[in-house]
Parts: sequence; C-alpha cells; structure tokens
Amino acid sequence: MTISTLTLEGATCAMCANSVSNALHTVEGIRNLDVDLADKVATITYDDDETTDSFIRDVVNRANCDSH
Repeated sequence: MTISTLTLEGATCAMCANSVSNALHTVEGIRNLDVDLADKVATITYDDDETTDSFIRDVVNRANCDSH
C-alpha cells in the first residue's frame, strides 16, 4: 500500500470536493481516500500493484470543478 497526498489547487467548494471524491472512487486499487476542502488536499491510500500515483493525479486533474 502507498499513501499519496495531493494538493487540490482549484477546489473552492463542496461541489469541487465531491467531484474529486467521486472520480477517485472509480479508480481500481484505491483503498481509502479523504478529501479535505479546508486544507485543499486529498489523501489517498492505494495498492500500487493496481494503479499509479501518476494515474491518480490525472484523475484528480480531470475532476476539476467547472461550476464557477
């Protein structure tokens, strides 16, 4: 298991956090995740045999909140 903490640069509202969380729930290999809007970080525990840090970062980048 690997733990990765990602900065959520554009996350400004609960909708942003929910968008990132929903996107991460679709990734095979993620075992636990916490999206903290107050600190603008996502902490993800994943099985590095099933996914990679770079793939997770791509998913987070694509999940940007476009509502504002």
